[in-house]
Amino acid sequence: MDINIEAKKLKDNRLLKTEEEIRNFEQAVENIISMKDVNNIKYLCLGFDDSTEHDEVMFGLIHAIESYDKMFGAEEALAKLAEAIPDMYPHAKEWVKVLHKRILNDAPSRKIYVKVISNSDSSIKKTVIDLFSDIMEKNPSKFEMAVNEFLAGLN
Repeated sequence: MDINIEAKKLKDNRLLKTEEEIRNFEQAVENIISMKDVNNIKYLCLGFDDSTEHDEVMFGLIHAIESYDKMFGAEEALAKLAEAIPDMYPHAKEWVKVLHKRILNDAPSRKIYVKVISNSDSSIKKTVIDLFSDIMEKNPSKFEMAVNEFLAGLN
């Protein structure tokens, strides 16, 4: 199986406008996961688009990405996710937020992500800090404590 072909299929069908696009998209996700390569997280992230017509299929993609935690360990999977963030802007900013809200809501993942982002390049670090600040600003009662804990842990 060729990752570039599967990634193109995922990207070409990410708006999920027809049943055929949904089938092609879901098949590409399955094929990419079956390759069992943590580096493929970046290809899966290409499947997100804020204009999609079926959020439930996108949540399937989120679960697929989260499954890499079990296969390769959370630190490695979260590092690959962080590296993929720049490729998700601007077309999938809301899905980046959803992924990061899930990290904020899971204390063990949040602690690992602090370490990952501390070791990331400055542009990724700034993007994540801005992202978490935006998430906190929109819902302080739910995210303020987690975001502040995360920010305090950064180097």
